[in-house]
Amino acid sequence: GQWIDHIGLFAERALFGSVAAAVVAIGYHAPEWIAPHVPRSWERNLGEAIVGDFCENRCRNADGQRALQAMVERLEPGATKGPDAVRIAALDIPMFNAAALPGGHIVVFEDAITETYEPDELAGIIAHEIAHVRRRHVTEALIRELGIGALIRLFAGDIGANAEQLVALSYTRENEMEAHADAIAMLRRASISPKPTAELFERLAEREGSGFGAEFLSSHPLTEGRARRFLAAYDKSARYRPAMSEKLWDTLFNICLPPSRRRG
Repeated sequence: GQWIDHIGLFAERALFGSVAAAVVAIGYHAPEWIAPHVPRSWERNLGEAIVGDFCENRCRNADGQRALQAMVERLEPGATKGPDAVRIAALDIPMFNAAALPGGHIVVFEDAITETYEPDELAGIIAHEIAHVRRRHVTEALIRELGIGALIRLFAGDIGANAEQLVALSYTRENEMEAHADAIAMLRRASISPKPTAELFERLAEREGSGFGAEFLSSHPLTEGRARRFLAAYDKSARYRPAMSEKLWDTLFNICLPPSRRRG
């Protein structure tokens, strides 16, 4: 205690407060610094392992899969090709959710397809997940929530965590803001109206607590003004085109459904 007596109690508290604040700041920002240096091959292997855990639930409708990939291509031409391709899959699981996974993988749950009112709503969701993939937010989230040691074990092939828990990873407010901005820019480049996505977020907010979209909201909390930002991006004078034709939308809608429940 002599050194505390020497510098004074007030100065000691200020010093320890500064150290604590620095530790918190480093802990918060470390995932953002580390994520870009994680080898992409590790991410791809982990993403493939997580998707593999959902193998029994993967929707196998080939026409529907092509329609889903066509939507990704509409949002980002060439995205489904090459070494950094976006690999998207629909899962026959009755919940409203979509998730970015390591290594360019995206999964879309059945209700996110069948409970959206039009393809433009789904396009906004998928654009949001593409943004998380491209910015490697999912790797940041893994580091933040699991820690470096657990992350290394996962990337080394020890998939000790349940796939559904990894899908439920949450992002920081900054991650979500970046994904919003990137998704709006993607929709603009593709000439897809952002208004339906705004209406979807308004619907989710109104029905929060009712169970609708609960899984989506747990990993993508509705930041203040999200719907307003998408609505503000709507240009009345712009010439928007639907994300896909009605026929292709019917094909995508049916991706997880048995023949007796398909439409179109």
